Amino acid sequence: MSNILGDISPEQFLKEYWQKRPLLIRGAFSSAQVSGEDALISAEELAGYSLEDDIESRLIERDGDDWQLEHGPIAESKFAELGDQNWTLLVQSLDYFHPPLCELIKACNFIPRWRLDDVMVSYATNGGGVGPHLDKYDVFLIQGEGQRRWRVGHKNQGTTAICPHPQIAQIEPFDADMDVIVNPGDMLYIPPNTPHWGESVGNSICYSVGFRAPNIGGIVQKLMQLPQTELDQLWSDEARLSLKSSRGELTRDMSRWAEQQLKQLWTSEDYLMAFGKEVTELKYPDMLEVPDDDELIDWIELALEQGVKAEPLARMTYFKHGGKESNELWLFINGEWQAMHISLEPLIEKLNLTYECSAKELATLAHEVAHLFLSFSIGLGALKPSLFEI
Repeated sequence: MSNILGDISPEQFLKEYWQKRPLLIRGAFSSAQVSGEDALISAEELAGYSLEDDIESRLIERDGDDWQLEHGPIAESKFAELGDQNWTLLVQSLDYFHPPLCELIKACNFIPRWRLDDVMVSYATNGGGVGPHLDKYDVFLIQGEGQRRWRVGHKNQGTTAICPHPQIAQIEPFDADMDVIVNPGDMLYIPPNTPHWGESVGNSICYSVGFRAPNIGGIVQKLMQLPQTELDQLWSDEARLSLKSSRGELTRDMSRWAEQQLKQLWTSEDYLMAFGKEVTELKYPDMLEVPDDDELIDWIELALEQGVKAEPLARMTYFKHGGKESNELWLFINGEWQAMHISLEPLIEKLNLTYECSAKELATLAHEVAHLFLSFSIGLGALKPSLFEI
């Protein structure tokens, strides 16, 4: 797929726009790919997904200043009751359930795969939208069927938060630096904490490719799950109690002791381990096809003969372990990890960029290295032999 950034190189985009300022790219995708008969998804398919129990969806309606929100599954009869304007249907993480949407993820290969979150799709009638708001994450807004008007401010612009509904977080209308109508195939990049406001012009579909950033809470949870983590250290009163202590005062010694104990719990490698697990963990890991033990042996042999291709939903990353002289890297796939030989590095890089690796390239690895890598990655559903469908 060609560069979706138009005349801007990925290097320039990352340097000048990523997490800094919004950007509009006209014709980032062909209109035939995202709209019309061969579109990635139709309005009818989107509505069908919103009926499902295990798929996250929301229906937002507006009547003047009155906003209503209904979480899915949406009753099929509900759609017959809706008017022809001022409502929008949003369905989250559809790339897990609707494989054609993974093409949008593949087109973003200039962003690390571990930063990708999911693809949300929204259908809106004339005037429909979620109102002016802020997001904490980066997002590519790709226009599908129809048109939308987008008003966009600048990052960290002063705004006033409002809640027209207990579950709808908005901001007051803001001064927009950008006020545009987008057409099928146009793409708008919005950095975190940048005010934006989309309203449908007629009926329209928008694809939102969201990017996650790990938060410290998730990292701490992964640290707590490490097998070497022990939290049974007890405070000692030795040489610290006096008669004055009975009056109830807590001293600085106590906080300093707790701080020291926490600092001793984990090494720098523990933090890397927790980070790798956190950023590769999947929202719906059961959606990946995983072979049983007998199938795994056959799939590995087929992979060695045919090459492999990567599942776009899978997350794969690594870090070099042990310094410059080490021959080991730690490979993370879908929240799991395995120590591997450093010779794997070029293949992992290629899989993250192109989603495929030939049998000839696999043959450059030592036999034991190739088998361990394929057993780990195929066993987690991240890779399949090249002739298999994904």
